[in-house]
Amino acid sequence: MEQELEIFINRVWIAPGADRFLSFLSNYSAWAPWLLGLLMIGLIFGNFKFRAAALTIGLAIGITDGLTVNLLKHTIARPRPSQVEPGVRCVELGKPPKPLPKIMGILNDPITSFPNGETLPHDCVGIVAAPDSSHQIQGRSFPSGHAANNMAVATVLILFYRRWGWLYLPVALLIAYARIYTGAHWPLDVGAGLLIGWIGGWLAVKLMQFLWHRFGARIFPKQYSAFPDLIA
Repeated sequence: MEQELEIFINRVWIAPGADRFLSFLSNYSAWAPWLLGLLMIGLIFGNFKFRAAALTIGLAIGITDGLTVNLLKHTIARPRPSQVEPGVRCVELGKPPKPLPKIMGILNDPITSFPNGETLPHDCVGIVAAPDSSHQIQGRSFPSGHAANNMAVATVLILFYRRWGWLYLPVALLIAYARIYTGAHWPLDVGAGLLIGWIGGWLAVKLMQFLWHRFGARIFPKQYSAFPDLIA
């Protein structure tokens, strides 16, 4: 069932506009520097609660990606679809016109490649490629770090800001979907990443809340009187 779902998402439920948009969402290096810039502006000019939320997000990503995801990736070593399955579409963000930054690659057509042969016909759903027995494939597919990190961010924002925080959840889910669409992950990788991100975000918020109640009044008395609880 997972194989069939991956083939449908990657090769059947496709469109040129989706190729362009989802390859953009899947590419950290294109939009992460700009997001980091906005974060720095928020840290400088935002209020105390925003800074506390940003610190909690950093802790959540450390729990999910730095500890859990990396450990599981190296322990399980599951190959990516492009390493073992025939006909996978690897969809990458287009190259930006020089000298524009990488984020402007969305203006150009995405780059599509088929590392294991041409696209399978639709009636080939369920075919699994046999790994090459001549060498051991080193995979880093399970779980999806993109899904885990963005779900951790969404969880922290929801717990801190409630209604406004929910606005990031569709973004996190779209990024997770994009990882399957662009051929980078299996559906189970993404599902596990979303679960890990939710748990990591929840743990980070609970830990920050505990530390704030324990030490906040002594270290930051003014801020503690204004924000006796970090989460909404």
